[in-house]
Amino acid sequence: MIKTTRLIIGIPLCFTMLAVWFAWSAFHASPQLAAENLRGAGLSISAAIEQLTVADTSLRSLARYTTPDIAYFALIDRQGTVLFHTNQDLIGQNFDREDMTTLADGISEHRERLGTGEEVYLLRTKIHSYNNEYLLILALHTYRADLVIRRAKTGVTVVSALTVALWGLTLLLLFMIRREEHHTREMNRREELARLGEMGAIMAHEIRNPLAGIKGFAQLMKTANRMEQALYYADKIVIQSLRMETLVNDLLAFARNDQGDRQLVELSTVIQECVILLQTEAANQRVKIEVDTPSLQKVHAVADRIVQLLLNLMKNAIQAMPDGGKLAIELRQKGNFVHISVKDNGTGIAPENLQHIFEPFWTSKAQGTGLGLALCRKVAEEHGGSLTVNSHVVVGTEFVVTLPTARHHKE
Repeated sequence: MIKTTRLIIGIPLCFTMLAVWFAWSAFHASPQLAAENLRGAGLSISAAIEQLTVADTSLRSLARYTTPDIAYFALIDRQGTVLFHTNQDLIGQNFDREDMTTLADGISEHRERLGTGEEVYLLRTKIHSYNNEYLLILALHTYRADLVIRRAKTGVTVVSALTVALWGLTLLLLFMIRREEHHTREMNRREELARLGEMGAIMAHEIRNPLAGIKGFAQLMKTANRMEQALYYADKIVIQSLRMETLVNDLLAFARNDQGDRQLVELSTVIQECVILLQTEAANQRVKIEVDTPSLQKVHAVADRIVQLLLNLMKNAIQAMPDGGKLAIELRQKGNFVHISVKDNGTGIAPENLQHIFEPFWTSKAQGTGLGLALCRKVAEEHGGSLTVNSHVVVGTEFVVTLPTARHHKE
């Protein structure tokens, strides 16, 4: 959940930083860009006017020159007389001659508000026509250049709105994830309580039967007339006690979790140890054990848990062959995983039972806790692997334990 939360927050945070940087950069640069656009337009128009004055010394062609950017322009000679103005009523009037002398670098520019309330860009520069020098006063509309600023402001507004919306969705998503996580935890808790209740009922039933046997045989021992009869009843009590002990041990093994402190385990050695432990039981059942472990494969595992897993599978296989048979154990590597096959040619498992064999406390045997195969699957999954089964009635059963190799597990 922590990684998911960091990812959900990290993505919009990166987007926010990039969006804010982009919007702020565009907004910060927009006034300068607008000024450069106006200056460029003003210089281009002044160059065009200069060419017209050279081509037509009468200046009549200036009356036909117009662009959408021009608010007005005027041409003034050295004496301060207005030779041309877009407002013809001003032609011939005298102009302040200081404007001719204050242009030390030949150009000045600033913004000025007209009597109409409009703000214009005012460019003053000198132009030349043959031996004549004129002052050009050019006023340009600023709305097209200021569109850059307005768009930058709009961009900031849009980015701000999108950022707020994104963070709103992010917070909503986090809220929904946390609510779903809480709901899942609650459902798991209820399922666990239901499972514990079911397990408790099964445990009570399983324990009650041996206890009843122990109680009954103990009462019979009190009435026994001969030592042989009392010893017989005592043996029965021991058998029932061992049955209870097996149930408790299986339950503790199933409830146990071993997620750490793992070591390199050589599977071929573990398999051989399990075979040695079951050799006598297999011989009594007339079961021949064949082991095929051609290569040494190592896994990161808790050794006693792997032994417990394999012993359970092998014992089940031996018990599935009451009239004798063959138990084949193979170890193979496929890619980054090792496969341990435990195969018998016993009675097999009925199709309707296959879907239940890994359920805790489910068993088809007259006696048994029903935790063996459930424990085997749990151990396999604890080690990042799996346990599968393939069975046919009369033909036999094959269990396959899949575990990641030591190298793959480390990576």
